[in-house]
Amino acid sequence: MDWSQQEVQFIIADYFAMLELELENIKYNKSEHRAALLQIIKRSKGSIEFKHQNISAVLSRMELPFISGYKPKFN
Repeated sequence: MDWSQQEVQFIIADYFAMLELELENIKYNKSEHRAALLQIIKRSKGSIEFKHQNISAVLSRMELPFISGYKPKFN
């Protein structure tokens, strides 16, 4: 099933919130972020993680920083 525009907006906002924390060397918990997303996005944990890795892939191709814990998955 394709992601809705709203789901994509939520996951991108979450990704950049985590990336900002990482770039500022502030500890955060990816599992807590994923759990919060699961409350508003009715997807599996794996689906959310894969989408985060897709975002990392886009940023990598643009030669921008990405979350180190989400290795780029090009799709």
